[in-house]
Amino acid sequence: MKSFYEVLVVLCLVLVSVVSTFAQAVGDYRSAAPLPTGGAWNLAGNWQRWNGSAWALAPAPPTGAQVTTIVAGDSIWITTAVSITGTLKNQGRLGPGSPTNLTIANGGTYEHAQDGGTIVTAIWSTGSTCKVSGTVAVTSIPGGGSQNFHNLTWDCPTQTANTSIGAYGAVIGGNVTLVTSNTGRFYFMASNSGKVTINGNFSVQAGNFGVNGTGSLTNDTVICNGNVVVTGGNFAVSRGSQGGTGTTVWYQYGDVSLTNCTSQNSNPSGAKMLFSRQGTQTLTLSNITYGSGAGSPVNYEVASGSILNLGTSDFGTAPNLSTGSFRVLTGATVFTAHASGLNGNVTCTGAQGGGNLLATDASYGFNGSVAQVTGSLMPATVNNLVINNPAGVALSQPTTINGVLRLVAGVFNNTIPFTLGPGGSISYEGGSLLVSVKSEFSTIPETFFVDQNYPNPFNPSTAVRFGLPTKAFVTAKVFNLLGQEVATLFEGRLEPGIHSADFDAAGLASGLYLCRIQAGSIVDIKRMILMK
Repeated sequence: MKSFYEVLVVLCLVLVSVVSTFAQAVGDYRSAAPLPTGGAWNLAGNWQRWNGSAWALAPAPPTGAQVTTIVAGDSIWITTAVSITGTLKNQGRLGPGSPTNLTIANGGTYEHAQDGGTIVTAIWSTGSTCKVSGTVAVTSIPGGGSQNFHNLTWDCPTQTANTSIGAYGAVIGGNVTLVTSNTGRFYFMASNSGKVTINGNFSVQAGNFGVNGTGSLTNDTVICNGNVVVTGGNFAVSRGSQGGTGTTVWYQYGDVSLTNCTSQNSNPSGAKMLFSRQGTQTLTLSNITYGSGAGSPVNYEVASGSILNLGTSDFGTAPNLSTGSFRVLTGATVFTAHASGLNGNVTCTGAQGGGNLLATDASYGFNGSVAQVTGSLMPATVNNLVINNPAGVALSQPTTINGVLRLVAGVFNNTIPFTLGPGGSISYEGGSLLVSVKSEFSTIPETFFVDQNYPNPFNPSTAVRFGLPTKAFVTAKVFNLLGQEVATLFEGRLEPGIHSADFDAAGLASGLYLCRIQAGSIVDIKRMILMK
């Protein structure tokens, strides 16, 4: 009788045999070893084909529509035109003879399944994929990575070394996907300055990514026209110190979503992602672990003409904060849906990457679904200000608006006043001011006047009508008898005409109040009686 262990060994061998069998499909090809010096692709004798149970001599060379494997140790030369619409898996050596002989066609995949070697030179058609899946050691970095691939996939589950594909000057027509690099890192570039363009999406599922990973770089550039989607692993614009003087800039034209991952850079000042689209982009951050210390900053900038929607994302909560910066440049626009306004989003310390900067000639918008405040981080002077929140937005500090105040949705609580700059204006698009001024321009008075409020006495609201013979800077405020300011009805420039300022005293006690309206250097005061 066989022992338990003998039976177990037999079962394991059977299982391995079954797995090996099902790893192949009928019609798959492989090179017929040994072919150490190079066998021609178009000779049937250089190939074996899987018949469902065993490898047998192939009746004809592969057409390119099958799964075709160049076995380790074998060499195949492509001396006539071959088009790959299936999968070409290279574990050995593959020579195209001429670069125009080999085409990775739409739907076809070239898999570089070896350590080291050179990715085959080919014509990479729209819809084709280059996949790197070798073990990847320090001494086995693949060559040929500067080609203009369409889709590029890196899937090396046993990788332990930091490895560059050497994609200097490459234009990736489709998507770049890091499935995993295990504990190693996948870099675009290593020891030379370069540029990579990605016309599709960039994604990280697991492993570690950085544009570069050396201290000797000077200037590196990535242009990504698609979305960045990171759902795991570690994403870095740069993992190289660059001697503290170089720059690595990721120009981003699509949306960015980082969830359940780590984000960091190793270049304290020169590595950043620059939102660059002349239009709207979205940054979504969720469950991010930031690299520790001042040497791992995550830096974001918003370029002129770009509109970045932050939603309710933030740059971490203490102690897990980004040490990098968030910079809104001249002419840029940032929207927030956070209840605390920009203070809720911009929690990064700004210690690196130039420090936090929210330009006074940029524009800011509030588009949340719960009541918001503008927050103290929004500058006291802005270009445009957009209020698009049905739940309402409250101004946190006196603010000068040099562009347009767009009232799209909800009530803008301007109890803390705003001032319209010389070219400022208000656009009513469905929203409203809590404290407002109504104007008539059909009649222009000869002199400045202020009418008695009506009604008077009042409970709890009233209106004060006044006239301007010329354009003037107007301040309308309400004081109690102790001289304490209780409300600002309006502060800003008004055109010539008849105007009316509303006063809501719902939160005040009954009594006598003084309404002081100043136009330029002229002042008038009216007494108002609140009777509840």
